[in-house]
This record gives sequence, structure tokens and C-alpha cells, in this order.
Amino acid sequence: MPMQAKLVRTVPELEGTLPLSRTARGPHLSLKDGTLTAWDQDLQPLRRSPTGLPPEAKLLDARPDLSALAAAIDGGLCIVADTLRPDPAVIAVAADSATFITPNRLIVTAPGAPAGGRSFSEFHRVLLMDLEGLVLDERRVEADAAWAHALVHPTEPAVLCDFIMGQDGNVLTVIRAEGDALTVREVFPAEAFVNRGFSPDGTRVLLPPYPSDPGRAVVATWPQLDIAARLEVADDLPEVQMGIDVWGGFLDDHHVLLLATEQGPIVAASDLREAALVPLVGFDAVSDSEGFIELAAPLAPDRFAAVVWHHGTRQTTVWRLERV
Repeated sequence: MPMQAKLVRTVPELEGTLPLSRTARGPHLSLKDGTLTAWDQDLQPLRRSPTGLPPEAKLLDARPDLSALAAAIDGGLCIVADTLRPDPAVIAVAADSATFITPNRLIVTAPGAPAGGRSFSEFHRVLLMDLEGLVLDERRVEADAAWAHALVHPTEPAVLCDFIMGQDGNVLTVIRAEGDALTVREVFPAEAFVNRGFSPDGTRVLLPPYPSDPGRAVVATWPQLDIAARLEVADDLPEVQMGIDVWGGFLDDHHVLLLATEQGPIVAASDLREAALVPLVGFDAVSDSEGFIELAAPLAPDRFAAVVWHHGTRQTTVWRLERV
């Protein structure tokens, strides 16, 4: 059935960014000037908590109950083990991701030191840490000048982590903690997918295309990572002009959100059938015809957040999906 998206509100406080969300069900979080904010499905603030972190701290992850968090600051990693009594532990690791896989364990990634005569890192460290910053195990991923994007599984002590190397592609890995030991496995080495969202039940994962090959998105099973469904732009969405962007996720167990590059949101069934561009009702209130949605992520089964680019400026917006 055809759908449309109606503008719900703009969120000036988020300043053209998306909140951090472990899953579409939340919590949706931001960290600004050392204050942690939890947002509801309309990106209205639910609660604010001081963290004791300096203004420049960047939120990396938090426990689902917000009782602990990890943030990056000034080349180091800050861990707040108890947000009710903030006393950050600072670890000298230049983390680009930190993910709670259990209440007391984090998987942390950080670029390794450049080799002699090189200006960039040729590998990433993958660390298993406790909340005091003690390294319990370590592995290595070969990736040049990369930055990491980690996607935590809803129920298992595992992350699907993408090491992104710009024009040189990416290395997609499954990282698991078994007790206090790590395993790291590269997946889809011959493909060009990015990690974007697990289904709420944790049985599938949405993999949009890497920008170098934007013509196809897939849904894979978990943990087997067999491709269960494919969306081919040329065959299924010929009206999409520039291909599929890297943003999106599961709206619920039965529907996914994707983004057509510089064009608009796509909603499809979880098997990627019935995919269609979604008209935006109220877009003229936030942009003219030259603007477009640059980033998008689910907030609820019928909500998504989007960053609208307009003449070099960005603003965060909320949209409600409805059938027409």
C-alpha cells in the first residue's frame, strides 16, 4: 500500500545531526556540553543527565538503561561506569567506537600506530575492555586509514563492525566476545555492503551498498549471514536516479527504511519487496527544491529522523509514516 511521510517537527537542538540509537526502539541519545539527553520517538527530550565529561566529549555508546556510557575525548576513551555518580575513567586509547556488549564489557576499536614513514594507520586494534579500562583481549584488523562503525546485536555479545577506508572500500567484520576472549571474522569480502541495522528480533541485518556500488541493498540472516533478500535499483526502483545511500534501518520486524541518494526515503517490506520512494509532505517548510535528505534513521515503526541539507546548512527533522 502506498505511503507518505509527514513532517512532525524540526529539532534545532540537535544541530543537523542524528541521535545515537542502538536500535530503532531506542534509547535515542545525544551528548552536548557534557549533558546526556534521552529523546522520545518524536525527538522530544525525555530526560537530561550531567555526566561529568567535558564539552568536547563525543558519545560512543551507553547501556540501554543509561546507567553507564562511553565517550571519546582528546585522543582518549572516557568510561562512566555509573551515570548517577559520574567519575569518568580515562584510558589512553584513541577510540573511534566503543560498544556495550554486556553491562560490564565493551568492544572498543582504535586505529593502530602508523608504521615508520607512513602518515596513516594500516590496521585497527579491536579491544575487549571492562568498565575500568582494563584490556582483557585484543585482536587486529588490517584496514588502511579507516574509521569504524559498530552495530551491536540486540541480544548477543557481538557487533557487526565496518572499517571504512574511503575510496579504498571497507572491511566488514563480525566481532564476538566469548567470555573474556574475542573472535574477529571478515564477512562478505567480495561484496560492497555497509552495516546499518538489525531487525528488532535480531534474526536479520540490513546491508545497504557501499557508495562505490550503490545499485543494490540486501537483507542477510543472522548469525549465518546468508543473503535472504535483494533490492536491485535497476529492476525494482528505476525511478531512483543516483542509487541507494548508506543510511536506513529496520522500522520494525516487517519493514525497512532506506535512503535514495539526494532523493528521498524508501520503505520496503523486510524481504525488500514492495519497495517505493515515499513522498514528503511538508518538505517545503524546511527546504526548497534544491534541498534533500542527507541522513535518515528509524525512530519507531512509523517514525524516522532525517537531516535535511539546504544550501550548505543542515537541520534535524522528524517524519511520520502513514498509508495513503
